[in-house]
Amino acid sequence: MSMDEAHEDMKSSRGRKWPMSPVNTVLVGVCVVGAVACFVLGQTIAGTALLLGGIGGGLGAIFARRGTSGDLERVNSLEYADERDRAAAVKGLAAVGVVALILGAGQLIMHVIVDTDPLSRWTSIGVFLALTVCWFLANWYYVRKG
Repeated sequence: MSMDEAHEDMKSSRGRKWPMSPVNTVLVGVCVVGAVACFVLGQTIAGTALLLGGIGGGLGAIFARRGTSGDLERVNSLEYADERDRAAAVKGLAAVGVVALILGAGQLIMHVIVDTDPLSRWTSIGVFLALTVCWFLANWYYVRKG
């Protein structure tokens, strides 16, 4: 191997992109760290759910960056290739937001009916209020942005 070939190999290995977007990297990282914390605390079901979510999300994001991936794969994994992918993702995430608000309200109502511990109830209140405030602020911003 010549010096030029060695230099080219080093350049190509340095120029490799991370296999997923920064958003997916954070999501996978949060899931893995959360899973480890759950396993340490003896919460195996929650840990397994987080770990499976992180692995599934990470693999989906990596596979979506292949040249043969379809629109649905890219949109589902937050790896948008063009404006059409972004437009589809906006509609999909808007639907997720509606479902999250409905589930958050339902969870809060169940906490009141069952009379759960105050920490769980206040966490549910906080999540529901955060979703509601985020919804209002996003609507305010995008209505004014045009």
